[in-house]
Formats: sequence, structure tokens, C-alpha cells
Amino acid sequence: MENSLVGRQAELAVLRAALDRSARGPVVVAISGDPGIGKTRLLGELGADGSRRGCLVLAGRAAEFEREVPFGTVKNALADHVGSWSEALDDADVRLLGTVFPGLVRPDDTAGPPLLPGERYRVHRAVRALLEAMASDSGLVLILDDLHWSDEGSLELLDHLLRHPPRGGVLVALAYRPRQVEARLGRAVAAAVQRGLATVVTVGPFSRAEADALLPAGLSPSRLRQLYEASAGNPFHLELLARGPDDGEAALPAALAGEFSGLDRLHRRILYAAAVAGDDVDVGLLAAVADLPLSDVLPALDDLTGRDLIRPYGTGGAFRFRHPLLRSAAYQQAGAGWRLAAHARAARELGRRGAPVADRATHVQASAPVGDLAAVRLLQAAAMDAMRITPAAAAHWLQAALRLLPGEPGTVDTRLELLNLRAQALGITGRLAESRELFGQILAMLPSGTEPRVAVVSFLTMVQHLLGEHGEARALVLREMQQWPDHGSAAAAGALRVAQALTTLMSGPAEDTAVEAAIGTARETGSRALLAAALGVGVVASQAFGRPGGQARAWLDEAAELIDAMPDQEVAQRLDTALFLGWGELYLERYPAALRHLQRALHVARATGQSHLIGSLQTIEAVAHCATGDLPRALSALDDAMESVVLTGGRDAYPRVLGYQCWARVWTGDVDEALTLGEQAVALARGRSVQDWQSAVAEGMLGWARYAAGDPDGCSEVMLEAGRGPDLPAVRPLWQPRWFEVLTAAAAAAGDRRRAADLAARAARLPAIAGRPRRAGMIAMAQVHAGLHVDPQAAAGHAVRAAALFTRAGDRLGTAQALFYSAVAHREIGDPDEAARAVVAARLKLAGCGARPHWLARATGIALDDEAPARRDDPAKTYGITVRESDVLALLAESLTAAAIARRLGISAGTVHKHLAALYRKLGTGDRLATVLRARALGLVAADGEG
Repeated sequence: MENSLVGRQAELAVLRAALDRSARGPVVVAISGDPGIGKTRLLGELGADGSRRGCLVLAGRAAEFEREVPFGTVKNALADHVGSWSEALDDADVRLLGTVFPGLVRPDDTAGPPLLPGERYRVHRAVRALLEAMASDSGLVLILDDLHWSDEGSLELLDHLLRHPPRGGVLVALAYRPRQVEARLGRAVAAAVQRGLATVVTVGPFSRAEADALLPAGLSPSRLRQLYEASAGNPFHLELLARGPDDGEAALPAALAGEFSGLDRLHRRILYAAAVAGDDVDVGLLAAVADLPLSDVLPALDDLTGRDLIRPYGTGGAFRFRHPLLRSAAYQQAGAGWRLAAHARAARELGRRGAPVADRATHVQASAPVGDLAAVRLLQAAAMDAMRITPAAAAHWLQAALRLLPGEPGTVDTRLELLNLRAQALGITGRLAESRELFGQILAMLPSGTEPRVAVVSFLTMVQHLLGEHGEARALVLREMQQWPDHGSAAAAGALRVAQALTTLMSGPAEDTAVEAAIGTARETGSRALLAAALGVGVVASQAFGRPGGQARAWLDEAAELIDAMPDQEVAQRLDTALFLGWGELYLERYPAALRHLQRALHVARATGQSHLIGSLQTIEAVAHCATGDLPRALSALDDAMESVVLTGGRDAYPRVLGYQCWARVWTGDVDEALTLGEQAVALARGRSVQDWQSAVAEGMLGWARYAAGDPDGCSEVMLEAGRGPDLPAVRPLWQPRWFEVLTAAAAAAGDRRRAADLAARAARLPAIAGRPRRAGMIAMAQVHAGLHVDPQAAAGHAVRAAALFTRAGDRLGTAQALFYSAVAHREIGDPDEAARAVVAARLKLAGCGARPHWLARATGIALDDEAPARRDDPAKTYGITVRESDVLALLAESLTAAAIARRLGISAGTVHKHLAALYRKLGTGDRLATVLRARALGLVAADGEG
């Protein structure tokens, strides 16, 4: 029966088609089905087919009782092959792989940045590079079975690979039970299916004919029927039941237990020991766990393999059960007391061998008694080993250690340490709500007025901010301040004041009194780091909420002077100090200084193992790169920030990072991707229960993407709704100039010159702020958009001024955009030489930024390069018809209704009607038929009979 596959021809056809496609690029196939349904057998057929085609085939599987071994599933597949492929990788990837595969010979570990838990996506990228190298010769088939039991580290890696598949001929085949698989993997597979990367094969029960073909010949019709009904068509259950007696009662549990019924005590003991020891157990470990001499174990193994209960696996003398269900049955049958002693023997033997601490921890947690402090220390060591690459495993080991820790007064400090580590591990792995609860428990154990308590409060408020619970964070800090004792630490009191100022900033608008109190209290403490943090929060608050006065510049100068005088060790004590400084410098348009301080903070974070701010630092660094036009670095930093957000679950940061990715993609010319990112950002921002002062970021980015996509009405719709009207009262003053510029451009593109003039006038009334040339450049660009076709002479002056302002700010993209419009205006006023000079300068700026804004070429009629001149005779441009309006017009000419057009374009019927109204206005028509006839006469759509 083993060598002849029964049925499954449709499933095999899907797998072979996936193998065919993998010759052209990455493919994922997921096999989903109940226990015993035949998933593993199908994977075996796929592997054999891959081998026949010359592919490298690697296979691994998760194990039910070893779910906390970091990257256990992946190591099971790749560990024996990593070394032979490491020469194809760069040193940085080899160093990172060494954190997962300890046996790998690594280059000098000091040569690259240390790995932070929040940056464990770097390990995922290194594994992806390894898979690409393995596939480079003749293709790779990577088979991972039983993923419903997989460790968290392997699941995180698979999530990454499904979002960023390896390049080249890589087929990743996954198998799992649908009702037991982690939701994370299920969502990742579903998203990969939507993108066309993955195919799901759902394996169901055999038909009656297939079941009969699987069973031994000679069985009576009644026995065949009985077996089929009892097994429900499950192949493993069929075979198991068929092995049992024909007693008329085909019961699966009895059949499973019957697999061991003919074994004597010795053979049972060895089988139980194999179940405890784990998958791929070697003979020496098996003998130690069974507490039997090797001379007894070896012949018994021959008998057990002859009965097909266990099978040799690989070439290293390892054994595994024929099926995981058999291992589970043997483990349960062994008895709780026997298992406890067996796990203890396994832990001792692995300790004697010097095995990895995670392998020993699996058995220690299953056998150590409460009060075993040596076991507590070992579990803590396992947690610290796992923290960087699989913090979820670290959280598990720390919970096990806490369970073993006795409740004695002398262990309070150890309990606090373990709780604190576990709270951090949970936070890093994205289980923020659990982390918050643990920090609450820690607070209850700490006395008021102490620095350790304030440190926990600071961490807890950070977690609450990541969860979007800004009001709760503020209430916590205020409660701590109200309960502050007279004898409390001055430094701790200052830290609380800074935390209070930050909570008012996040919930917005910031309270001036809280900011000033924080700065004043910080000065009294004499702590440079605390004072710099308070000053930085003050700068961010004053700029975000449009506070008057030049106080912010003085605060920022003082904070920068303090930070620059501090050694890294001092900065490390309050890493958020550098974050606030860089944030404030970004707001005050001091981009080189912001990048310098943010990059220093990232260096200090990695050197000191501080992961909690890494995503925020990367996001602000990316925004600074965006503002200066360094798109490659901006996108790289945003990719890093997004991976950090995905791993840590910071739902408050998710829409923000998506929004900035949308912004960057508009400039690279990937407008469709920008629209997708913007839509995702808005959906997430609107889905939050609490809207903070940063919520409008997503709508602003989506609006600009819609404008770039040729949908100015859609742009105006989303931005005016989010801004709550043309005065934009819901938009922070910091962002209003940018919003007015985009809205003015959208109104002008839609042909609504009156609205464009009104929006430009509102922009011009914004207060001028000294030292903010980029802000002034955006206001000037609003005047350009409004006046380009009304008063080109004035528009030319505004465009030249905008270009000069953006240049002074260091914004190369803004400069290029202003120069393009300057060229248009100078052409309009009859100055072709100045127009030509502006175009040459603009093209050089865009090339240096890595930008390809096709929308800008379309809006101005100026090509991005000499080889692709823009068409000047485009009738759509002549009449101000946008790309989206052209789409609507083309479908209108096909006699589609507004509802049908909406379905075809993926927009609302209301938006279609707005486009129709704009078309009527621009073409001077009043109904659908007149509009189509007019469009045909002008060449906007093909005439009847034309293709």
C-alpha cells in the first residue's frame, strides 16, 4: 500500500502544475486537510517529482511536543545543508544565519550591527537569500509539514517569505491542519493566494471506490462498508482500522491503541522513550531516555521498524514514528509519572552532551518540580538565547520559569526580573495586550517614588501608545503623579513629567503647561538626557500643534548641544531623547541634523540591545530621506520599519508607515501600488477605535496618490472629508501647507478654477514661519497650481520662488516639481530658453532622487527625459480631462450605466456621477448622449466602428 498512491490525481495535477510554474519564479502551494488525510503522502510525491526533475529537495516537519524550539521547523529542513551553501552568501547574511544554525562557521561577529529582537526580519531576509542561492542551479523544492505544530520563529519566517518570496525557481510546499493552524499563517497564505503567489490544495476523504482500492484484497463487502463508514474515508484511519480484528466494532481509538497491543514491556518502553525524546531521535539518546542498555535497545529497534511503528530517517542513524498520530498515542499511553522521569533523563543526557539550551529546556519544563532554581536559571538562559530571534519562545520559557519559581520573599527580585523580561518579550512579539497586563502586575509589586517603578511606567505607557490607548497612558501617568510621595526620587519625578508631556502630545493637542513643567523639572534634576528628552518633546508638540513664538528653535538648539556632548552610554540610558531630537529636527526642516541623530540612535539601540524604539526611529529616518528626495534610502528604511511593525504588532504605527510608503511610491511612479498602500492605510486608520492627531496622515497620502493617478475629484473627496472642510480644521497646522497644495492642484486638474483660487488663497493666509523654507515652498506651489492658466506671469514668479525655497530646504523632489511648473509657465509667457533651462535642471534632480513621476509629466506636458517627448496634441489635456474621467468617458461610450461603470472601475456610483458632472462641465454638454457625441467629435473616444 505504501508504494502505490491511490486516488489524488486532481491534487497531484495541481502540485505538478506548481512545480512547472516554479521554473519561472517563486511558487507556494499549501496542502490543507484533517489528520491522516494524506497530506504527507502528497508532499512525498511532490518531492519525488522534484528530484526527478533535478531540483534540490529539502524537507522538514514540525513536532507536536517541541513547539518552542526556535526555528525548529526550518532547522529540521535546512540545518544539514546550510554550511555547503554559505559560501554563496555575503558575510552579513552568514552572520545572521549563525543565530539560527549554531553549527555554521561564521565570519567575525563584530563586523556587522548586532541583531535586535525588533529587527529579526534581518534573519528572515538572510534565510531568503539562502533559499535563492540553493535554487540558483536547478531549482529548489522546500517542503514543510505539520505546520499546525510549528514554532513561532518558523511561522514568522514563513509570513515574511509569503510577503517577500525568494527570487528564482523556488517552490515552497506547506501542509497543515486547517482547524489547528495559527491564524497568522492562515492569513498569510490567504493573502498570497490573492496576489497569485500561492495555491491551496484542500485534501478531502476518499470516495468509496478509492477506499476499497486502498484496502487489502479479499475483504467482504460488509467489512469494506464497515471500514469506510468508521473511517469516514480517511486513508490513515482506513489502514489503521484494517490492521485490527474483524470484530464488527471498528473503533478508531481502539485501533490506534491496538498498534501497540502485541508489544512486550521492553518494546513498549522503547516506543514510549522515542515519543518523549522527540522526532529524529538517535539511538544513544533513546537508550538514555528509556534507561536501558544499548544492547537491549538495538535489537528492539529492529523489531519496531519491522512492525512499521518507527522508521529510520536520514543518514545519521535517527528514527521517527511512521505517523505523528502514533507518536502522540505512544506519548499519552506512557503515563504521566513515567513521562516525567523520562523527560528528566532526556534533560540530563542532553546536558551531558552540551546540547543547545533550548533542546534541554523542552524536557526541563516537563519534568522539573516547583522550587528547582537550577531549572529556573536554565529556562531563563533559554529565554535569553531565544529573545533575539524568537521572542515568543522566550516568553514561553520565562512563563515556565515563573511557574517553577517558589513564592518566597527571597525570590521577589527574581520574579520581578522574569516578569519584566516576559513583558518585554511579549511586546516585541506583538502580544501587546498581554505585555500591558504583565507590566501592570509588576507595578503592583513596586513601591511608589522609585526609579524602577517609573521605568516600568515609561515602558507601560509606550506599550499603550503602540496600542493606540493614548487616553489610558495619560491617565496612568497622572495617577502616578497624584500618588507621588514627598520623598520620591527627583530624577524619577522628572521622568514622569516628561512622560506626562508625551501623553498629552500623543492624544493631542499638547498642553503647554505640561511641556513647560517637564522642561523645568528636568532642569532641576541635572540629568542631561532627561532635559534633552523634555526639550525634544516640547519642540515636537509646539510644531505639531502650531504653537506661536520662536521658543522651539531655542529648545532644539539646546537639546542638540546636550545630545552631542553625551557619550553613547549616556544616550543609551534615555534612547527616546535622540528620537525626540530627530523628530523635532524633522519638523523644523533640519534634515541633515535629524538624520545624523537618528542614525546615531539606531547605532546605540543595536549596541545596547534596545528594540522598543527601533520601528519609530526607522520611520522618522525614512521621512527625513523622503523630505530630501533620497527615495532608495527612504524606501529601504520604510521596508525595515514595516517589518518591525509587522513583527511587533504596533497597530498605531501601521497606517503611518503605509502612508509614507504610499508617498514614496507616488514619486517612483508606482502609482497603482501607491493607491493600494494608501487605501490600506486609510482602512486601518479609520478602523481604530481611537483617532489621534496623526490619523489624517493616511487620508492625505491617499489623496495625493489619487491625484497622481489622474483622479483629482477622488483626491479632493478624501482630503476634504478628512480635513472637515476647505479650512482643514482637522489637519494639524504642520501639514496644512502640503494639503492645500495638493487640493489646489486637484481642483485645477479638475478644471474648477474658482475652487483652486479659493484654496490657494487659504494657503496664502497660513502664518509664515521663519526657518521653514519647505513649508513656504508648498504655499507658493499652491499659487502656481491656481494661477498657471489664469495668470502665467504670476505663476512663473511663484514657481521660481518655490524652487528656490525647496532648494534652500534641501528638498530635491520639491525643487524638481517647481521647476517643471516653472517651465510650463515660462513657455506660456513666451520664454522658451528659461523653460528649457528649468526642464534640464528638473530632470537632473529627479534622476538623482531615483524618481519617475509620470503623473508630473502628464500634468505639465513635459517628458521626464528627452527620449519620451510628451504629446502636445492630446485632446484630453486640452480640455482638462483626467485619466479617471477618460476611463469613465470610454465606458459611457459603451452605453454602460453609472452602476456598471462603478463596478468596472472599482469605485462608488457616487464618484462616477461626480466624474460625469465634471465631464458635462468641461465639454459643455448636459446629458450622457450629448457628452458621448461631443467626445467622439473631439477624438476623446473612438467613433462608431473604430477600434
